[in-house]
Amino acid sequence: MPAEMSDASALAAQLRASEARWRAIFDSAVDGIILIDGGGLIEAYNAGAVRLFGYAEDEVLGRNVTMLMPSPYREEHDGYIERYLASGQARIIGIGREVTGQRKDGTTFPVHLSVGEITIGGQRKFTGILHDLTRRVRMENQLREQESLARLGEMAGLIAHEVKNPLAGIRGAIQVVGSRMPAEVPDASILKEIINRIDALDQMMRELLLFARPPSPTRAPIDVAGLVRSTAGLLQQDPLLRHVRIEVVGGAPPISGDPDMLKIVFQNLFINSAQAMQGAGSIQVAVASKGEHCEILVADRGPGIPHEVRERVFAPFFTTKSRGTGLGLPTARRLVEVHRGSIEIDCPAGGGTTVTIQLPFHAS
Repeated sequence: MPAEMSDASALAAQLRASEARWRAIFDSAVDGIILIDGGGLIEAYNAGAVRLFGYAEDEVLGRNVTMLMPSPYREEHDGYIERYLASGQARIIGIGREVTGQRKDGTTFPVHLSVGEITIGGQRKFTGILHDLTRRVRMENQLREQESLARLGEMAGLIAHEVKNPLAGIRGAIQVVGSRMPAEVPDASILKEIINRIDALDQMMRELLLFARPPSPTRAPIDVAGLVRSTAGLLQQDPLLRHVRIEVVGGAPPISGDPDMLKIVFQNLFINSAQAMQGAGSIQVAVASKGEHCEILVADRGPGIPHEVRERVFAPFFTTKSRGTGLGLPTARRLVEVHRGSIEIDCPAGGGTTVTIQLPFHAS
């Protein structure tokens, strides 16, 4: 074999080995790495990017990188590259910043993007390293929410102290006046309405305090299915709910939790479902074990929740009811989270609303 052919074979083998090592490093990176040319077309796309965006490599190679961006970033990107190539003025290269990516399913998520520039064969290329910030942003939002709730708790405590006692005095005085007034006097009904309004305001204050400053749970073993059935039985004694059926199926081992707190959660969900069905219909509750959690599904056959409303149902004071406080579902979520659990709302294509609660079997 001529020496030239042997050298060429050895060089080819070295190149293949080098390429294999480069590809192994490229694909083993936890973060997404994307290489694009000066026209924004994707030339390389690692396994980390596959995990981030959901596109397979063959779905993106040769396509514009803007397919991974939502509007308005998509429309702005090509113009940015053109301006940089023409003027040399970089806004992000070598700096990095937080941007928004778009997955294959259309959902968006926050990422930190660092961009570098290289030259291969006299042509400019750009490498982007993308780190998923979803968990960090979620934690930051939770911290901000906790800080807001702490301030709200202080305010709620002050309001309750300054308002509840005077309200009780006013209510007592009106009751005394009402007791001295003949029942047939027209103003007697007005006094009853005033008392009802005072009671509603007092209830709102209690809900606000419970939401803003929930007590630590007094834990005990709880048969969740039994607690759901007893809560349903109490509610069905209400004349306004006499046409609502609450059917409970399934079961799970006991959890460690506060039965009084969880009873409030189930009450709020049942009342919401009954109101959604205009006071008549069936509420299906299924209790089951799911790994380390007890799962409770509460499903009704109401009209469902519009998407724009669904995104806000856990926001304090948001309500679509004429006399609602907007604290029922936010309080339910707070009490579930106090138990280290989760609560989610979904509206299936077939109609109705399904609430899924997951509560850990163990307090830790």
